[in-house]
Amino acid sequence: MTQKEALELVLSEIKHIKTHMPNGELKQMQRDMGDMKDDISDLKYTLLNPDNGVIVSTNKNTDFRVEMQSNEKDFRNQMLELEELKRWKNGVTKALWIIFGTMVIIIFQILSHNGQL
Repeated sequence: MTQKEALELVLSEIKHIKTHMPNGELKQMQRDMGDMKDDISDLKYTLLNPDNGVIVSTNKNTDFRVEMQSNEKDFRNQMLELEELKRWKNGVTKALWIIFGTMVIIIFQILSHNGQL
């Protein structure tokens, strides 16, 4: 095949593409591909943004969850201590009411005996 034949073949293929391709379809495809490229760039930025990207947010969430799980044992221990303190406080409050009631009775008896003498 000579250069002239190859060139004619290429030209015939280009003419075939031009005649069989609807007018403007290729340009529309180029615009659509450009829009897709922009959309993909936006998605990439949303995913990989080092300040507030999805991956960074997911990593922060994972770190927070791991930290909370490691502190769960301490939290449970503190809750048990709190419940023990509540029970102790209730016991002390009951004892103080008993002491207060007893003191009121004793004072009342002392005052009533002083009046009888």
